[in-house]
Amino acid sequence: MLPLLDVQHLTVSFGSVPVVRDISFSLFRGRTLCLVGESGSGKSMTAFSIMRLLPSPGRVSSGALLFEGEDLLKLREKDMRHRRGRDISMIFQEPMTSLNPVLRIGKQLAEPLEIHEGLHGRAAEERAAELMDLVGIPDPVRRLNDYPHQFSGGMRQRVMIAMALACSPKLLLADEPTTALDITIQGQILRLLGRLARERDMGVLLITHDLGVVAEAADDVAVMYAGQLMEQAPVSEFFAEPLHPYSRGLMACAPLVGNHNCERLPSIPGMVPLPSELPEGCSFRPRCSHASQQCLREPPLRAVGEHHFVRCWKAFA
Repeated sequence: MLPLLDVQHLTVSFGSVPVVRDISFSLFRGRTLCLVGESGSGKSMTAFSIMRLLPSPGRVSSGALLFEGEDLLKLREKDMRHRRGRDISMIFQEPMTSLNPVLRIGKQLAEPLEIHEGLHGRAAEERAAELMDLVGIPDPVRRLNDYPHQFSGGMRQRVMIAMALACSPKLLLADEPTTALDITIQGQILRLLGRLARERDMGVLLITHDLGVVAEAADDVAVMYAGQLMEQAPVSEFFAEPLHPYSRGLMACAPLVGNHNCERLPSIPGMVPLPSELPEGCSFRPRCSHASQQCLREPPLRAVGEHHFVRCWKAFA
């Protein structure tokens, strides 16, 4: 079966410095793939590359981004604009700055409907109200006339989700879509995205650092670190037996429900290296308690099962 999105050997650079390094993954219709990792791992740059919205001077220096078999990198900007919002949508990470402060919410929600769906006037307003109701905004008809400053951060995030879903995209890129939401609404939104993915046969690329979100929403998991994929697996295999030391470290840092011991959670020492200051060999080596001389050589990403891949010498020792 042809993947909805097939990322092949993607490298993204700022000047001569790569921030995403030779990553490959596939996303199929009706499934949710979670990109996991700390800040600075390259997750958002991957999503911006797919949308062709990299901030200057970022550029895709090599690779291919196949959407329904067509390389997005080879499209003219005019054709790519036609794809954005209609076939491929994105929920951006920062709801406080992603909405236009001088336009009413209804106008901003109606814009993609006017451009891509040909809806105008009352029809666009009714559809915008339906979208607001879909993401749990109370009294949606009245609130169409409000401005962004009249919404809380969580409500603005819901508006961003409604805008992304407006044209029933085939591919949804969600960059930390539930960060500004309380835990109850977070669960509702994740279940909504999962249901829409199944009902509309939509592929979802969900970016997060929260393993609780991964456990609830993902079908597949890809762990990123310092611009590389470190581990990739179906979600059940990943939680049953994470193979990369970084993956295990992320799991150890997650608080457990029902743990009342009040013990300090373990942490991964050090920080994600700057793209211009990567260590020799494995990029995780300075922070890894299992590092050896062999780790001075960069390990390849290799299969340990039909759908499980890991970039670690120790996993194959």
